Amino acid sequence: MDRLQVVSRFSLLLAVGGLVACPAAEKAPAPQTRYQAVKAAPAAKGAPDQWCDLEFAAGTGARLELPPATPARKPVRPMLAQSWVWLNLWATWCKPCLREMPVLLGWRDRLRQEGVALDVWFLSLDEDAAELATFLAAHPEVAPAPSLRVSSPDGFKKWASTYLFDAAAQIPVHLLAAPGGRIRCIHNGSLNEADYPTLAAWLR
Repeated sequence: MDRLQVVSRFSLLLAVGGLVACPAAEKAPAPQTRYQAVKAAPAAKGAPDQWCDLEFAAGTGARLELPPATPARKPVRPMLAQSWVWLNLWATWCKPCLREMPVLLGWRDRLRQEGVALDVWFLSLDEDAAELATFLAAHPEVAPAPSLRVSSPDGFKKWASTYLFDAAAQIPVHLLAAPGGRIRCIHNGSLNEADYPTLAAWLR
């Protein structure tokens, strides 16, 4: 699949996905923000490119770096160059994001047991640092360290463009970088537990 086809495919996904919004929080309507959430994607059937909305051949993707961000939980250490890195973009008001975190952490643990070195990072798009801190204090199981919060919307927009996805893309978004740090896969939407065997085989 050439670069133009990849970009066109992802643009179409975003256009369709834009019709689905994250449910409002129970205590108040969802905040007015450019970040939204999507429902779980269908289970992958076969090749990983049916799960990855953007997939790059080994060594061809951009090197994964973090946007301007501040720690949401401490400690925050450097990314592990010798392992796969899974970066999860989420927000406290995004219910699909919160539902999938136990799935993602469970996948991480299973993959490690199966011999796949995998490091999971969480990047919050919450705009209010104090509200995020309060939420995390009340929910220690959510977004365990290493966990960060985007500190600059403009910086995030520039960062997102590096990986060929729109800064207004709905969340959750998942970026997978291979050992050595280059992006191999970007997935927009919640995880589906039925995807695990395909992704595990691909990561191995």
